[in-house]
Amino acid sequence: MRSEALVLLAAALLRVPSRRLRALALGDDGALRDWLANESAGRLAEARRDARVAAERMSEAGARLIALGEPDYPGGLKRLRDPPAFLIVRGALPRAPWPKGVAIVGSRDADPEAVAFAAALAARVAAPVVSGLALGIDAAAHQGALDADVRTVAYVGNGIGSTYPPEHAALEERIVAAGGAVASERLPGETVAGWALIKRDRLQAAHAAALVLVQSRTDGGAMHTLQFARELGRPRFALRPRAGEAYAGNARALADGARELPWDPDEAASLLR
Repeated sequence: MRSEALVLLAAALLRVPSRRLRALALGDDGALRDWLANESAGRLAEARRDARVAAERMSEAGARLIALGEPDYPGGLKRLRDPPAFLIVRGALPRAPWPKGVAIVGSRDADPEAVAFAAALAARVAAPVVSGLALGIDAAAHQGALDADVRTVAYVGNGIGSTYPPEHAALEERIVAAGGAVASERLPGETVAGWALIKRDRLQAAHAAALVLVQSRTDGGAMHTLQFARELGRPRFALRPRAGEAYAGNARALADGARELPWDPDEAASLLR
């Protein structure tokens, strides 16, 4: 691993504030020097050692670090107020133009009909299909894209090398093998956390040119992604809601300005185009 990436990893392990970490990722090491002036020699040595361990974990997972200032960094993410200083990526992130593709999101415990719709839509839209590797709608979107030879990208709330949920390890491998990518702003091996899942939602919204909400309650995690898409000015779509709380998030999205999609995946894909 190149020295610049090791320095970024060490700085992240030292919990350098995000603003300074982004400056470092863009080549300004003065921000880091100022922060480190008060760090002990022991802490610095520990961070260097842990950064080498993290680099080894990345190598074992076949992952690499992409810094904010590098050409492979997704341009859509730069529109965020707080873009990650770096991403750790397995596979190949599609390059410019940005933003790119369609984010397909929704409930982990979605109806079978909604799951089938997510898979069918993913097979019909422009690549990449962006989602979060979670159960339910996310998995269906990834699998539908893969079955149709459409590239797909998963943004996850855990560190690379620690698949969540564990039963999607084979799906992660399939995404990478098919030319897609799994990406995280967390350090290698870090386990999933609720706050981290919300943070990854903004990455899905920023990467994609449009967002589709397939099914969600009003308190579902996918509603965070929808809100981030709205803040970024991305086109938002929601599947026509059915009766019941399971689709209450869809109804709220439509009331908030999202465009309605019909249950026919061919017609829905046409509207997205």
